Amino acid sequence: MSGAAPLPAALLARAARCWRRARDQRAPVQQRLYALLAPLGYEMMAPVIDSVMTIGEACLGRQLCRGCPFGPDGDEALLCALLADPARLDRLPSCRACPERRELFAGALTSPRVMAALA
Repeated sequence: MSGAAPLPAALLARAARCWRRARDQRAPVQQRLYALLAPLGYEMMAPVIDSVMTIGEACLGRQLCRGCPFGPDGDEALLCALLADPARLDRLPSCRACPERRELFAGALTSPRVMAALA
């Protein structure tokens, strides 16, 4: 399997913003993601993105796509980089501080590749 992210970066950014909006509005997150991804053939990725984002927030200790020190696009770029290379988690202080959370997040980051390979 290649090291490339299983979703185009622009689509992942849109999905991350969609996820954040749905969470903030207390709307059904996976349904919103499905509506975004299904027309593009990525419907199987809706629950995967939901879990990556949810576990990512727990690992990083903050909300994603809000409050990133590098601006709102910083989290989207971070997610793309982590999906392409989950080993980068070792460079994040909050993930180094809790190995259990880091391992959980690393597993979540691997699942999009597995789902993309099965599609």
